[in-house]
Amino acid sequence: MKLRHIPLLFLMGFILFPCLGVAEIKFSDRIEEYSLDNEMKVILIQDKRSPIVVSSLWYKVGSSFEYPGVTGISHILEHMMFKGTTTTEAGEFSRIIKQLGGSENAFTGRDFTGYYQKVHKDYLETCLKYESDRMVNLMLNQEDLRTEREVVKEERRLRTEDNPSSKAYEKIGMQIFGLQKYGIPIIGTMEDISNITHRI
Repeated sequence: MKLRHIPLLFLMGFILFPCLGVAEIKFSDRIEEYSLDNEMKVILIQDKRSPIVVSSLWYKVGSSFEYPGVTGISHILEHMMFKGTTTTEAGEFSRIIKQLGGSENAFTGRDFTGYYQKVHKDYLETCLKYESDRMVNLMLNQEDLRTEREVVKEERRLRTEDNPSSKAYEKIGMQIFGLQKYGIPIIGTMEDISNITHRI
């Protein structure tokens, strides 16, 4: 880079930074926060440019809440949340979202597990109904758990065991933190995944 371009870069920086600050203020002005009677926190961010809504439910639980012997249980539970409730069949929630033209997914982290649906705004109530159902009425049976254990073991093989960079990242985490809190692999150890039962 030629030195004569440096003043131009600084000038561009001074022009862009104030713009970024304005965008941040406008975004934060759109955030509304509520607490429900059951102490659940609701964060609402409105964007009316499109008739689409994203419903995202985050639980404050992840791999950092686990301990040796039950690693990976948060991630397994994420999978099991799609297996049906006392009032809905396994996969029914997913089928409904697809029929409504929407999409959905879930994810597990160290401090959280999240579930989301992206649908037309008219179907937000449907999403919330199914989320509340599986929050309260989730059915855990041994057969579904056995199936999901194998799915997660294969996921671990593909993403960690057969991936040198992921394997190295996991080992570094264990070296730094030990097998506790942030050193625990999010997906769990292969041994612990194999031993998870619905009674834990």
